[in-house]
Amino acid sequence: MSQNGFEDPHGDEPTQQVYIRRRIFALLALLLVLILLIWGFVSIVRALSGSSKNTDASASQTAASSSSAAPFSDFTDRASASAHADNKDGDKDKDKDEADNSASAQASDNAQEQKKEEDAQASASAEAAETAAAEPTQEQRTEDAAASETATAEPTEEQSPAVVSACSAADMAVSLTVDKNSYGAGQFPAMAVTYTNTAGTPCTVGGNAGAVDVNIISGPAQVYNYAQCNAAAIDPTEIAAGATDTKVITWDRSLNVLGCGTKRTIQPGHYWATASVNGVHSKPVRIIVTG
Repeated sequence: MSQNGFEDPHGDEPTQQVYIRRRIFALLALLLVLILLIWGFVSIVRALSGSSKNTDASASQTAASSSSAAPFSDFTDRASASAHADNKDGDKDKDKDEADNSASAQASDNAQEQKKEEDAQASASAEAAETAAAEPTQEQRTEDAAASETATAEPTEEQSPAVVSACSAADMAVSLTVDKNSYGAGQFPAMAVTYTNTAGTPCTVGGNAGAVDVNIISGPAQVYNYAQCNAAAIDPTEIAAGATDTKVITWDRSLNVLGCGTKRTIQPGHYWATASVNGVHSKPVRIIVTG
């Protein structure tokens, strides 16, 4: 009732809790409505999809029924006699072609095998020829060795050996010895002339440089000279480096200062002999003649 003693036509106003409950119920109702709307939309979409599929299946089945309904559509005519004969002829021709192809293939294989054998034989022959050419026979080796020795023994003009010079005082030493200290009546002094090549290279003795000579004097007087009465030319003789050679000259005690044909002999006394080779002289050696 109001303060004036009248009742409020609207009644009491709802409390706060009642207001909240009403709001919750309203939200739940709204949520339920949304769910129902969504479910209905999904149902409609599914129904439309199923109808489309059924329509396609029905159309396919109808097309299949139409194709299979054609009478004798898969019927094959029976082969006639002529066709059978043609097939036989074709088979014969086919067999013949196969036989020809087989024969040709076999002939080709045989030709290839024969060619391979010929190539192998030709290769073996070529290898044998190369081996024979690469390996000379014993006769060829002998001829080659002989030719090589000849070429070595006979140098060409381009490969001629160097000319050996004559021995000189710079590369030769000369000495003279006698076989006795004194000589009696009827004894002839034997004198050994020794010459040595002291150089490191060969040199020659004789020829234009002069040969081995012995000269004998008594005091200042000339008594005997070997080369004066033995003037025959002597070929040059090569003396190797460090080599030694000796020549023995016998004095018959003649006095050839007056000429080579004289029969005069020396008198007993003391004489001095000196050897020379290529003009290189030895030290004097004393010869004593007693009878």
